[in-house]
Amino acid sequence: MTAPAPAAMASARDAARDATPIVVGYVTLGLAAGMLLAAQGLAWWWAPVWSVVIYSGTMQMLLVPLAGAGEPLGAIAASTLFVSGRHAFYGLGFPLDRVRGRALVRLYAVHAITDEVYALLSAKDRHAMTSRYVLTVEVISHSAWVSGATAGALAGQWLADAFGERISLLGFVLTALFVVLAIENWRAHPDTAALCVGIMAGAVGLTMGGSAALLSALGALALGLIGLYAVRHRRAPGAEGAGDRGLGRVGAGRAGLEAADRDAAGPEGGA
Repeated sequence: MTAPAPAAMASARDAARDATPIVVGYVTLGLAAGMLLAAQGLAWWWAPVWSVVIYSGTMQMLLVPLAGAGEPLGAIAASTLFVSGRHAFYGLGFPLDRVRGRALVRLYAVHAITDEVYALLSAKDRHAMTSRYVLTVEVISHSAWVSGATAGALAGQWLADAFGERISLLGFVLTALFVVLAIENWRAHPDTAALCVGIMAGAVGLTMGGSAALLSALGALALGLIGLYAVRHRRAPGAEGAGDRGLGRVGAGRAGLEAADRDAAGPEGGA
């Protein structure tokens, strides 16, 4: 029985087929991001501008309260580094070598890398995909995010005009989003220690308050996770034993070589 042939990755139709799950998710989350922006009292047109220039769902949602509170650019830049700094490493596994075109085209291919796009493309055979396929996946995904965020901002603006200040209650969408993400993450990977680190980081942020709340919480979270990783790595079963076994193998190898030398030299010495 022959295995089914892999799906083609050449045309724009192939890209649209594979990007459909991303489109559904981006439109949904984009609506929430746009409504959050309107609830903060910002003009609706910030949604498409941020979606084109920033194009980072988590950071765009965090930027709304930061911009609304008038936080300094330094704090916003540091928060962006903490939240979206991982994107700098996506290029290591992203099939950028498959993208053909001018420098601007390749720069856009780098700019349009997101968690979902990276997960989709890195899991496929990079030698089977064409430049058109890669770029079309990115353009479709980016367009879905821009459309969803813009539609959400316009809907939020309409609700603000209809219900006035009560639209600010939509600001809870950010809290609800991260609560749902935390619950789903716990169901997939229940980790009490990591949960405690997160709670501790949140407590640090609440204690600091003001413009230092987010940065202090992110810093505490990073330090806590690094410490947790170091402790678990040290306590991992076989971590020390593996080193001892390695030294033992080296010692045994040396002893074997010395014995072989003695055996080889023995007959000559007797002669």
